[in-house]
Amino acid sequence: MQKRSGITATKSAQKSSYQTARQRVASGLILFGCLLMSGCGNNLSQVTGVVTLDGEPLKGGDGIHATVFFQPVSNTGAAAVGVVDENGVYKLSTGSQSGITPGEYLVTYSASQIIPSKTGGTPSGKRISDPKYSSTKTSGLRFEVQEGENEYDISIESPPKSASRGRR
Repeated sequence: MQKRSGITATKSAQKSSYQTARQRVASGLILFGCLLMSGCGNNLSQVTGVVTLDGEPLKGGDGIHATVFFQPVSNTGAAAVGVVDENGVYKLSTGSQSGITPGEYLVTYSASQIIPSKTGGTPSGKRISDPKYSSTKTSGLRFEVQEGENEYDISIESPPKSASRGRR
């Protein structure tokens, strides 16, 4: 009979340690799930805005390709890019992640009209934005990204008309 009670005590201890291990695993999974849902995050801030050309929202897509670039002033860290949609709205992404690290940025912008090839070859493009906006040295656009949500609307003008174009 003593032998039996020893076996029963061993089985009871095994069962108790199995339940404890199972509770620890369940607690760990719950904690992991909470961290995922709380967005322990990638520390990237969101930046969106509207690009206007000559006072009107620039409509990307449908033959127009327009992009906004944010380059860190410090030249360290990743740059971010946003493609302008059909409503003139852009949203920045860094690589495959949505958002950008907080900090100060020089902003550039470029828009081109896509011209399909008449022979079925590669399409060409015609710049519709002033070339000065495509360089950090001449764009005059600068923005400080804060933590969280940011909005930065960009107002640009068409390239100046050449004086010689209108003459005959």
